[in-house]
Amino acid sequence: MSGPVLQAKFDNSGRYLASIFVSLDTHQIRVQSVNSSQTPINASFNLDKSSKVTNFNWIELNSTKTQHIAVCLNKGSILIYSPHTNDIVCELTTSSNVSLLDFHYSNFTQTAWSSDIDGNVCEWDMNSFSLLQSFKIGDFIESVVSIYQISSCIYLGEPHLLLAANSIYLFSLKTRKVVKTFPGHIQPIGCIACINEDMFITSAKGDRFINLYSLEKTTTKAIFVASTSVQSLAFGKLYEKSALIAINENGNLEVFNDFLGDAKFTPSSNALKKKRKQIGVSSRPSNSTIKISRPEAEIKNPQDSNIMINTVNVQDDNILFTWLESSNISYFDAIKWVDEVGNYLITSNKTVIKNKMEVKAHQGMSYGHDTAAPRLYNESHAIVNDGSNVRDLEKVVVDEEDDEEEEEAIAEKLERLAMKQQKNTSQRKRKLEDNKNGISLSVILSQSLTNNDHTLLETVLQNNDIKTIQNTISRLNPYLAVVLLDRLSEKIQRQASRFNQLNSWLKWILVIHGPVIASLPDLNTKLYSLHSVLAKKTDTLPRLLELKGRLNLVYDEMNLKSSIEQREKVNDEEEEEEVMVVEESDVEYVEDLDDAQFSGEVDIDVNERDDYLDSDEEEEEEGVGEEEEDDDDDDDDENIQSLDELDNNSDIEIN
Repeated sequence: MSGPVLQAKFDNSGRYLASIFVSLDTHQIRVQSVNSSQTPINASFNLDKSSKVTNFNWIELNSTKTQHIAVCLNKGSILIYSPHTNDIVCELTTSSNVSLLDFHYSNFTQTAWSSDIDGNVCEWDMNSFSLLQSFKIGDFIESVVSIYQISSCIYLGEPHLLLAANSIYLFSLKTRKVVKTFPGHIQPIGCIACINEDMFITSAKGDRFINLYSLEKTTTKAIFVASTSVQSLAFGKLYEKSALIAINENGNLEVFNDFLGDAKFTPSSNALKKKRKQIGVSSRPSNSTIKISRPEAEIKNPQDSNIMINTVNVQDDNILFTWLESSNISYFDAIKWVDEVGNYLITSNKTVIKNKMEVKAHQGMSYGHDTAAPRLYNESHAIVNDGSNVRDLEKVVVDEEDDEEEEEAIAEKLERLAMKQQKNTSQRKRKLEDNKNGISLSVILSQSLTNNDHTLLETVLQNNDIKTIQNTISRLNPYLAVVLLDRLSEKIQRQASRFNQLNSWLKWILVIHGPVIASLPDLNTKLYSLHSVLAKKTDTLPRLLELKGRLNLVYDEMNLKSSIEQREKVNDEEEEEEVMVVEESDVEYVEDLDDAQFSGEVDIDVNERDDYLDSDEEEEEEGVGEEEEDDDDDDDDENIQSLDELDNNSDIEIN
């Protein structure tokens, strides 16, 4: 429930409304009459700063036969508050001193039962206000840590307790054993109510499913589906007709007509083929939705078009509900859900138009002060140290302003204007720096978590700057960090696509405030929703890793193919270059010779020299030999004398 109201409940008769408000830094209990003409009550009681209300219920004491309120506190005690005397009748204390979750008065045992976050269940005698017995649920059910809701019923002629965690356990007080276990919800159960001797109904926190059970069977008889998460429930029966009313997260009423008729649903004979898969459970949405809105002329913001309904109750043929005006004044209205003939009147969506209520001054009020109450001061005793007469103040101020305007020169005006601009610039820079350091965001975040303001929280979470997120969380109260984790997990559950956006907030909360959060008691209960969100994420991790591995194999194969193709392309280019070089050389390529060599018809030694080259070399060598012989012949010719020379030189006569 958002806004200043933490919880609100009608009593069983529908005559009184009790609400828990946040007043400054304390919790306040307010009780008022629905109809002021019948035993009017308008009482309020403030608790001390250390006491915070975790839950409360209306009870009727046997000794006085009057309505009282049992208030569960975070420090392990229960206050019995009397709205008629506006006083605490008694305080019930336990030895555990841990936060209490629920308090239930049983008409079957004529005693009261309470449960805390450690799983301790206590029985109280409301005549003497003493503890009768206590036991720990973990001794009987190992997997259960805490009991969130308690109810009582008669089963097989004996009183039994209905203990609700995530599932519902039928606990025998005589044998002190768990007789039956009913399938429950994924989230912790927030509401349980017995409809008759055989059936009861449940809803869970942050869950939009409402389950109907029968004590005779351990399966769900019917499932009702709301549009958003269910906050509270109420039901009524008249003329053999029934109606189930639920308040959803948006503050609207969702009506399920003839919800007990769905419990009699049986599968048709045509469905016998799927008998193994058929579990015989029917589920359906609501028949209509009721919301409160302002007239179109008065709608100035989204809240005016959808006013939050705080609580609802069904009395006979009327649906009684309440909402707030001016943030702290409760107003009431009623709508008929069945007529005298037994026909349902709410079969389609309805919008109730409500004008904005103006709080009129009471006749006994003077300038907002009660004339019958003593004044806090006497004006005749007030001493004025300095200043003019009050009647002449306005005239003096006007005259002074006129004189100043005449005396000011243009230069002075420009100088003052420049100083004002410089001041605005410095303030703007300081504001930006504060935003960057996370100072202002931490204050806004603390206010939104303390007042349960979802709109203000959403504005803070829109920031994605890592430095700002880190500074904001470092200045946040560690105990508020647990509340922030719960809010983040709720948002991720509703919109899984926002996980990447909110992941930075989750990471820095655990990094900065992890040691403090780990030291808190009953951490599993406080962070149950976050654990379920992260568990769903981790369930998909193996499949994502497998997919990543397959993608890596595909990428590697593609890279290998591309590298092979590039290598082949390079080799082809090199071969083409070699062929071109061979063509440009003096070597003549004979294709027939190559084919003959390939077929084995011709055997050519690659290492053998070319005959043509050898013949050229031999011819060159022969040419060189002939030249040498010619030279020798020339030499010989030079050494042989001619005949004339011989005739001249010889004494021998030749005949």
